[in-house]
Amino acid sequence: MEAHKLSTGEKISAGAAILLFAGMFLDWFGVKVSEAPGFSGGIEGVGGGLSAWDALDVIPIFLMLAIVLAVGVALIRLLDADLELSISLNAFVAAAGGLAVLLILYRIVVRPDFGIPGVAVDTTLKLGIFLGLVAAAGIAYGGWSAMREEGLSFDEVADRLEGSAAESRQGGSQNQ
Repeated sequence: MEAHKLSTGEKISAGAAILLFAGMFLDWFGVKVSEAPGFSGGIEGVGGGLSAWDALDVIPIFLMLAIVLAVGVALIRLLDADLELSISLNAFVAAAGGLAVLLILYRIVVRPDFGIPGVAVDTTLKLGIFLGLVAAAGIAYGGWSAMREEGLSFDEVADRLEGSAAESRQGGSQNQ
């Protein structure tokens, strides 16, 4: 495989995707029981910290989608796969990366509730969530940069989507 087949943006998004995947195993949240009858301290078995996989319900699925898209587009380009779509795959990478950034920002602002009735749980942010945020931003930036290298903008992608939707509606009404 020849890395020169990849655009700079594709290299950035694929590298950031790999970093995000690895970062999802780091501690994203620190968890400490502050008030419970007869107990205080870290939660046993998790060492007081939770990774993205442990702490978040469905968000890791969307993060994995961004990872798979970024790495998949790079692999398609490296393997010279003949894939003709009306929309740039890098637009999907940029959008998925942007969604990943928003989801991580949401969890920074609105921390998961690990509380149990009658037990007060303090949640702190750990380094992993900030590394995940930077990596997700790298996926979004890499996808956007690769789009720009292809000479595309989001406006042009939207126009192509509208054109494809209009063609499919016209084709469907002619067949009836």
